[in-house]
Amino acid sequence: MDIKSKLKPEYQIEFEKYKGSDNIPVFLSDKYITGYNEKYMKMYNWMSHGYDFVETVVGRLKYGKSINKMRNDIISKLEWRNNISVLYVSIGTGKDLQFIPKTIDSKTLDIVGADISIGMLKKCKKKFIGQTNLSLSNCCGEELPFNDNEFDIIFHVGGINFFNDKRFAIQEMIRVAKKGTRILIADETQDFIDNQYKKSYLSKKYFKGQKFDLKEFELNIPKDVSELNIELMWENKFYCITFRK
Repeated sequence: MDIKSKLKPEYQIEFEKYKGSDNIPVFLSDKYITGYNEKYMKMYNWMSHGYDFVETVVGRLKYGKSINKMRNDIISKLEWRNNISVLYVSIGTGKDLQFIPKTIDSKTLDIVGADISIGMLKKCKKKFIGQTNLSLSNCCGEELPFNDNEFDIIFHVGGINFFNDKRFAIQEMIRVAKKGTRILIADETQDFIDNQYKKSYLSKKYFKGQKFDLKEFELNIPKDVSELNIELMWENKFYCITFRK
């Protein structure tokens, strides 16, 4: 299905004007391209050229197959079924799409990937357009351009730790989810940030002095969600939060 039908009416009316490079629509607002959002957008645009190589080759040398196992464990927590709509916030190069359960016919899924980095989206498009029913959108997590109550599955893996406004990004995911949808949010713990990103030649300048407190992050989750579950994964390198709208 075309992404246009999932957009708020104001974006549908003038949809053509939002078409950017590679025909990926751009809904970035100056309001949110500041601070951390701007910093990490630039980082991921730069890193997009070799991102998959570093994770696949270098990551495998350091961590073996444990990264793939963790990704599979995370994605399996979602309620997959055929013929549903899916939103992946901060899709990056789309690597997690490889871990959709094999029992699902991925071509029946209506998948939308959103990301602040146009570089990562271009890589994702090259990898997955044609293999899956995938549409892409260049936007901020705090300002999703989609209709209320639009998606059956919503998930985010990596990035929200340093969004400008974590609370509003979570509220946006909830807004665009259908009633009863399970939402998943996962990202690195402070241990992983300290031992990986702050020591890597490629990323250390972007993460110098950065701190993330999971307990503080929990306070951004609205009290009226149900089935809230928070767990640590991959030997405490990642956290995974799920809840239902």
